[in-house]
Amino acid sequence: MILETIFVVSYFVIIYSTSLGYGYAFNSFFLKNTSNNSKGEIGIYGLFFLGFLSIFFNFLIPLNYLFTSIICTIGIIIFIFLSINKKLSFKFNNIFIFFLIIPTAILFEYHADYFWYHLPYVNIKSEFNIIFGLANLNDNLGYSHVWYDIISIFNLPFYNTKYISVVAIVFLFFFIILLKDIFIKTKLNIIKKLILLSICFVGLIYSDSKDYGSEIQINLIYIIISIYMFIIFYNKETINKKNFFLKILLLFFFAILIRTNAIIFFPLIIIFIILYKSIFFYTLINNKFFYSFIFLFTFLYVVKNIIITGCLAYPIYFTCFDTLDWGVGIEHAKYKFYHLSAQSKGYLLWLLNENLIKNIFDYYNYRETIFFESPESYLKNKNWIKYWWKYEYDINRFLNILYFFIIFIILNFIFNFKDIEFKKIFRDIRVNIGIILLFLFPFFSWLYLLPQTRYGGYGIIFIFLGFLCLNFFSHLKKNNYYPIFILLFISFIYFEGKNYFRIYNNYNLIKENVAENFYKYPLMSKEKIMKNTTLNIEINERPLLNKNKIGEPLYCYDTKGLCASSFRIKCISKITKINNYIFIKPNKKLCSDLIDRYLWY
Repeated sequence: MILETIFVVSYFVIIYSTSLGYGYAFNSFFLKNTSNNSKGEIGIYGLFFLGFLSIFFNFLIPLNYLFTSIICTIGIIIFIFLSINKKLSFKFNNIFIFFLIIPTAILFEYHADYFWYHLPYVNIKSEFNIIFGLANLNDNLGYSHVWYDIISIFNLPFYNTKYISVVAIVFLFFFIILLKDIFIKTKLNIIKKLILLSICFVGLIYSDSKDYGSEIQINLIYIIISIYMFIIFYNKETINKKNFFLKILLLFFFAILIRTNAIIFFPLIIIFIILYKSIFFYTLINNKFFYSFIFLFTFLYVVKNIIITGCLAYPIYFTCFDTLDWGVGIEHAKYKFYHLSAQSKGYLLWLLNENLIKNIFDYYNYRETIFFESPESYLKNKNWIKYWWKYEYDINRFLNILYFFIIFIILNFIFNFKDIEFKKIFRDIRVNIGIILLFLFPFFSWLYLLPQTRYGGYGIIFIFLGFLCLNFFSHLKKNNYYPIFILLFISFIYFEGKNYFRIYNNYNLIKENVAENFYKYPLMSKEKIMKNTTLNIEINERPLLNKNKIGEPLYCYDTKGLCASSFRIKCISKITKINNYIFIKPNKKLCSDLIDRYLWY
């Protein structure tokens, strides 16, 4: 247990210092006009820049241990040099935050998708140059989330893939440091309270390490973007607005790269640019280097998507090309697009309620023999709201957000009942009605596209309700923080208690050798191998063992080399190798039929 903690802490320090090193370099080259940046900001910038390096170099070479070790060493050297030269210090309050966060990383419980495609993606990048048609092996490898490119940089020897998801916890660490630093600097009472509410909320919602996939990042980024916007709205100093404006654009772009569904923030960003078009054009003229880098990163990201999937942005089907031999094709992407959208809007629950299926796996068992209304037709009928609302798992998450603010409102009434003036409540809401309505745009975008809380919904709903509630009580005494302090205490106890209990429980499971998901995850046995002897390429096939669960994901775990499910193997028509680049060509018709039959495969 002690050794485990030492490994986690040392790995955390490596990620932290590497990210800060590249973050300072990025800030010096591309954000010269910004000043007094928080270490939280710098760290996030560093992760952003590492994503760029990961994509760029994988066009040329595999990201093996030698490469990742060199990249991390350079970052650490930059960090140490700046720490000595500029006398950068690790503040005591940051150390305190570190000790609060680090239990989350000990005996880390992996996200549900980790063994399915997160870890396989990292392993593939470590062994191969970028692969043409990689999505033909595993549909989910085509999502091209930059977050997995980032964690690939931290695939280091000795640590290996055991601790790689700790990167997400370091991101959370940077997030809290950033909010803390803004809290200290700002004089705006409403911003201070929103920051404290954000920390409370994150502590309650993201107390479970299994939620630390790529979804947590876009929710946290949205909270940061929103706080920056509020600072601009309430701040009269033009120079600060210009700096914050650049930061907002950078973070929005980062969110899009992490998950394409962050496009739901786009209406808010567009309206924001229109409102501050003079600042936008000012930064466009005076920050050409920054915008050039953004353009270059966008270009590389799009090229990467085309190579892996044959689409500009998979699975947005109208961005795909049928003419590319290695591409998944328009029809395939279209099926995937509508399946994902329908699933997020209660499609499977509708099938259950209509008694067409008895359980989720019946969809896959009987898809060929029983006619189901297609996901596309289901969405067009506009009846999905009823079933989406009944989807217990996600609606409970939605209700948890409401409970959070109900408790906050009750606490305010308890502590401030005598000071509350209802006339002033409605006055303050009228004054800020424009801002309140502005933050409804992302909500409607989210509801229309992918209405699950993890796809940006957490951040969107929290910010809207948080700002609305704070306006209710904005006329109260500025120093009245008692309701928030109580929530902060509850959040702290819940966060720490849940993690220490998890550590205790998982430690006992490991001692009894019954744990599969805590660093002793199973290795995929080479039960079937598809060989191309000419090219010396092996694909480890993951066969289906339980025929009653035909739609269950077939995990490749930590299998080295290329790995695919027994479903997907069927539609791979040809594998070639030109120079050091592998081309995986599908039978587009067969693959399209498979994706229509099996939502997960």
